[in-house]
Amino acid sequence: MQLCCLNLKVRSAGFSNPTPIQAQTWPIALQGRDIVAIAKTGSGKTLGYLMPAFILLRQRRNNSLNGPTVLVLAPTRELATQIQEEVFKFARSSRVSCT
Repeated sequence: MQLCCLNLKVRSAGFSNPTPIQAQTWPIALQGRDIVAIAKTGSGKTLGYLMPAFILLRQRRNNSLNGPTVLVLAPTRELATQIQEEVFKFARSSRVSCT
């Protein structure tokens, strides 16, 4: 997925610029470092870690036979389902799969 495509998808999701949580997490995540962040509902947390993950996956062109390369943990099934929906929405134009 090209960065310009990601920008368009972020804008279509209602974000004209990165939210504060995204602006703080994207540079760290793009270095391949782990993140622990706390922010309110609707602040863009999910895209705070998904977008760097998509970018890194596209850069590395990982082989799916090697197993998962991004693992997202969620405390509830409901939240896991919401995260998965965001993955599907933003990963459609890339070769990222989600299970």
